Amino acid sequence: MSPRVRSSIAAGAVATRSTGSPVQISAIVHTRDSEATLDRALRSLRWVSELIVVDMESGDGTREIATRYGARILTASPAPRVDGIRNRYLTEASNEWVFVLDSDESVAADAADAVGRLLDEHAGAFDAFAIPRFNRIGDHVLRGSGWYPDHQIRLFRRGTVEWSDTTHQPPRVVTGLNRLLHLTPPDCLHIHHRNYRDLREFIERQAAYAINDRYPTDPAGFSFSDALARAYGELAERRADAVDGDLSQALAMIMAWDQVIRGLLHWEGLEPRPPLDASAALPIAVARLDPQVASRRSRVLRMRAQVRGRLNRHPKLFGALREMRRRLRSVRGEGA
Repeated sequence: MSPRVRSSIAAGAVATRSTGSPVQISAIVHTRDSEATLDRALRSLRWVSELIVVDMESGDGTREIATRYGARILTASPAPRVDGIRNRYLTEASNEWVFVLDSDESVAADAADAVGRLLDEHAGAFDAFAIPRFNRIGDHVLRGSGWYPDHQIRLFRRGTVEWSDTTHQPPRVVTGLNRLLHLTPPDCLHIHHRNYRDLREFIERQAAYAINDRYPTDPAGFSFSDALARAYGELAERRADAVDGDLSQALAMIMAWDQVIRGLLHWEGLEPRPPLDASAALPIAVARLDPQVASRRSRVLRMRAQVRGRLNRHPKLFGALREMRRRLRSVRGEGA
């Protein structure tokens, strides 16, 4: 490490309690070809007492940047989802408290003081803290529902948090949700996430997340209506024209279709594959769908999925009801 960088790191603030004693915190950052964002991330973590970078065989300058910041670098095999390998490296932390940051995230300059106060006031009652996160596309910081406050469980007592091998699902607090504290914005510690350069990158990454995710394999638990319900829910939740303008409309449609795509990928992996009612997906293409209509549609589809799930457990009853429905249609002249 160069003398200039070493002195810069040493000049960083240290998280301390009200007594003035330092808080020993281990920070873990996962990387893969992260040179474009990693310097900002590690610079914002100069206050931690242990810095660990878990690198998935980067081919750019990622490891050199981590070395300049004095990080302990661990090598991991490339994986489609970082969530699935987080647990393996949490045990590498030598301190009681762990702070997890992604390579395209950072925290503000006063993070050391904020973390010190947080642990000073709440460490006795809580094992984990959900921190609000600012997300951005290009230069636009998203403020709409679904994008903010976007709480992330990133500060926790070692051994109390566990991730599952799936994409963008919150980790489990092993000691119970009563030991998790959600920080209340706006006057609290925040994570700053530079997510995407533009919509093209957003779409590419959402498609990759969906393709590489893991889906249940039990056909009895599948309902495409459930995926459609989630899609309409995304439309209802993500639209926030007042704060994010037309961008929120675009993102709402992308996230709605993301649920449809996930439903289809889930269905394709089932054996045997249940009937696929895809016709109901078409209205999702309506750009100006009223949020209340979308929300009602979501509830109806969820109820239908629940009913279908119960009927699937009683095939004779399900068959009788289908036959009754066929006869009613025949009487009405609707055809079979």
